[in-house]
Amino acid sequence: MTFPETITVEELEADPYPIYARLRREMPVAYIPAVNLWFVTRFKDVEYLSKTPEIFTAAVESSPLDRSWGKPTILTADGPVHKNLRSGVDPKYHPKRVAAYMDDLALPIAREYHHRLRASGGGDLMSDYFEPISILSLARSLGLGDVDLATLRRWFFGLAQGAINFECDPERQTVADAVSTEITGIVTPVMQKLIEEPDDSALSHMLHDGIPEGETRTIDFVLPTLKVLLLGGMQEPGHGAGSIMAGLLQNPDQFAAVKVDPDALLPRAVDEGLRWVTPIGTQTRQTTQAAEIGGVTIPANQPVAAVLASASHCESRFTDPGRFDIHRNEGSHAAFGFGHHFCAGRWFARQQITSALRYLIDHSPEIALRDDGPVQFRGWEFRAPSTLNVTLR
Repeated sequence: MTFPETITVEELEADPYPIYARLRREMPVAYIPAVNLWFVTRFKDVEYLSKTPEIFTAAVESSPLDRSWGKPTILTADGPVHKNLRSGVDPKYHPKRVAAYMDDLALPIAREYHHRLRASGGGDLMSDYFEPISILSLARSLGLGDVDLATLRRWFFGLAQGAINFECDPERQTVADAVSTEITGIVTPVMQKLIEEPDDSALSHMLHDGIPEGETRTIDFVLPTLKVLLLGGMQEPGHGAGSIMAGLLQNPDQFAAVKVDPDALLPRAVDEGLRWVTPIGTQTRQTTQAAEIGGVTIPANQPVAAVLASASHCESRFTDPGRFDIHRNEGSHAAFGFGHHFCAGRWFARQQITSALRYLIDHSPEIALRDDGPVQFRGWEFRAPSTLNVTLR
């Protein structure tokens, strides 16, 4: 076999960035047998693919999301169906709305888990700080505040197994199906109540907003998108925050600068960290016809990955892209995608990440990596530090 036929799922999980760099150099549009996807890896091609739904549709027949959670979902629909779903999701996560409630939502959680870290002299920032903030903030914004952290973590793991199962691994699918069924059983009664008694939760907006008075969206229509929100909303902010903090801790001069002027530099650190290690690596599409992109013709009805993580490292846009540098000024990254599928929760994610990092920095006079050597990352579809062990006081 020759490259890229030799690419394995394990190699992608361990570190996809060297693979993406070689693809950008040698085969910027290439079929990857291990995951049954065409990879599109250069920035301009990823942007074009994402903004051309008439040729590259989000309705992917082989989508692991649809296979695991049902359809339609907000990620795997186009046209009126996608617009309908977005009109229910957007109101709670509009930037002005998020700015009004995020501190009240996230800071009490940050305070509680930071207090535990300081009392212990440190710990794993991923499992002991960033992930709880991300998971609990999202659940409470959705209206699922009664679901405990352990259950939500298990949901996240199970949902992720389905979302990344491009290779159709039966063990992963069994885990994903069980969690999907469990979520449906727990959430359905909540949604039935919200149909009769709406409130300001995201779940309520998903059922009622943009619908004629006296009508609601059906529970079956909303449930698959709820599972998308649970996975993306629990994952992206917590994992993104961890990667940003890893970048800062491994670059002490940049961290010192952020601590001196967080109002100006923390937002830059957030953007750079999301570019440097993109939490959600791809958006999947399917060709509606034979399509030429990057000098390669992809046949009709083929699954295609717009590799956002690779686009955010594209040398045509970013100098020395593997370097974490909060002072770079080279344009926007691709972490939130492009076009009408631009991430619906981007403002929620950015604000939550910023709040969690700001609280940690402001209330930790000393914080340093505990482990020797570089931070270890894992994942290609969902990438983050495996752990981020620190001493803290």
